[in-house]
Amino acid sequence: MTTLSLRTIGILSTSIGAFLIGIAPILVRTSEVTPSLTGFYRFLIATFVLFLFGIIKKKFKNIKIKDIFYLSIPGLFFGTDITLWHWSINETSIANASLFVNTAPIYVAIISFFIFKEKLDLFFYFAGSFCLLGVFLILFEQNEFQSLKGDFLSLLAALFYSGYLISIKRFSKTYDIFLLMFFSALFGCIPLLAGSFVESGALVPYSYNGWINLIFQGLFIQIAGQGSIIFGLSLLRVQFSSLILLLQPLTAALLAIIFFGEMFLNQQIFGAIILLVGIYLAGISDKKIRNKDDTKYQNS
Repeated sequence: MTTLSLRTIGILSTSIGAFLIGIAPILVRTSEVTPSLTGFYRFLIATFVLFLFGIIKKKFKNIKIKDIFYLSIPGLFFGTDITLWHWSINETSIANASLFVNTAPIYVAIISFFIFKEKLDLFFYFAGSFCLLGVFLILFEQNEFQSLKGDFLSLLAALFYSGYLISIKRFSKTYDIFLLMFFSALFGCIPLLAGSFVESGALVPYSYNGWINLIFQGLFIQIAGQGSIIFGLSLLRVQFSSLILLLQPLTAALLAIIFFGEMFLNQQIFGAIILLVGIYLAGISDKKIRNKDDTKYQNS
């Protein structure tokens, strides 16, 4: 019986997470409450379920104030990312908002290089550029660059998303995956609730389907989706993980065809192929870098 390597498990986990969070735009579009409150309820429901699990399994023993401070950082980054992205959707096209927020791998690479001194080979940067080109072709719509404010908000959201990914990767070396999931959801509620105060619309769902939507997001998007991503990040380089997460807009585009009858153009098909090839090439490069690092460690 073949045993999967930890790296392969990390790739599968991150890919599953990317697919699950790719469902989120569809659920946000059909939500009965405002965009920020949709995110707030998603995080709140996840927090409640994770809290009950943590109490039963005694996961909160020996937690100190210092630990809570550090564990709050990913949640604040992620909650701010979603708040800004939802605002950008109201200011620009969904395609533009999705396009710019998926520039996060660029920020991840820059921050990792200049702050944490993590170097990658040129082939990895080539593969990353290939991935971003694929996303561009999937999401680009002509004559849609009409709102600089909305485009700027989605670019800013990408910066906070990269902060979330990097902080999760850093803290996964110290803290349990469950604690990262719980406190990310808990503190992610804060910027989302704050963002809801400047929006107008329903405060609570008005139908059973509305509540089912939010509960599904809490359980499957936040707990299962983000949980899979956090687990995957603990096993992979954050630069490679951020490229795998570009499967999210591809998932969203495919689901839009199924649920909203949107067309998948030749340009988008070509973009999807380029994206998948780019992720594959990035995986080859990442494996070489990882093997080189392992060799250095063994020889030291």
